[in-house]
Amino acid sequence: MTITPDLRLRSPHPLYRLELEQAAFNHGFRRPNGDADGWLWFRSDEGIPGELALASGSGDDGGPWFLAVEHAGVARSLELEFPGAKFGPIPSAFTGAFAFEEQVQMRIALSRAFHLARSLPSFPLSQFEDKIRSLGDTEIDRIVRQRIGQDVFRRALLDYWGRCPLTDVTEPALLRASHIVAWSDCESDAERLDVFNGLLLSAHWDAAFDAGLISFSDDGGALLGPRMDSAALAILRPSETPRVPFEQGHRTQLRKHRTKHGFE
Repeated sequence: MTITPDLRLRSPHPLYRLELEQAAFNHGFRRPNGDADGWLWFRSDEGIPGELALASGSGDDGGPWFLAVEHAGVARSLELEFPGAKFGPIPSAFTGAFAFEEQVQMRIALSRAFHLARSLPSFPLSQFEDKIRSLGDTEIDRIVRQRIGQDVFRRALLDYWGRCPLTDVTEPALLRASHIVAWSDCESDAERLDVFNGLLLSAHWDAAFDAGLISFSDDGGALLGPRMDSAALAILRPSETPRVPFEQGHRTQLRKHRTKHGFE
């Protein structure tokens, strides 16, 4: 899909303005923050970082539909997920802009923008620090701190991935938050809570990854260790799994995992 937007966007028709406001509200950006150059600006009311802007086109149905994001990490991830939608120049103060033929496509990207902003550094870390502020340094406090951190980390991975990228399982009860570099091996809380230090995997894949029976290449392919037996291979079926769309942060941590478990 290639859209050449009118870069001199006009203020949207009242009907489409209402639809844009409803879309922003329904997907977590519930604080209107003004408008400029045809764009309506919004923020989250949950303290999630980054501003977002929406606009509509001149088509009979209000299309095409435009989305711009301020958060650089969100923009980078959206470019990977919606490669045909990117366009420029980008509105002032934003780092990425996208155009969609249908409003439903824009809403899907808008939902992803919200979940990505809630998962990417450094929002999970700030949540964690707020929750542990009153804790001391006793053994019980350290146990509570780890449990809080792992809960925040799991929620961040559910936001970022949404599903196991290998099996497409979406049921949370069947998904595990896998640290690439183990909690105890991380050098800081920032690394422990970094969504790029994690994978959201179905339980059997998580167990194999945590045990070092499998790892992943930089291009997302599953790597099998020599200890993997035929029964395990029959369950995992690695030859049938898609490549995982890793970002650079994942690749940095995966190199540590491969080194630790003898894959390189």
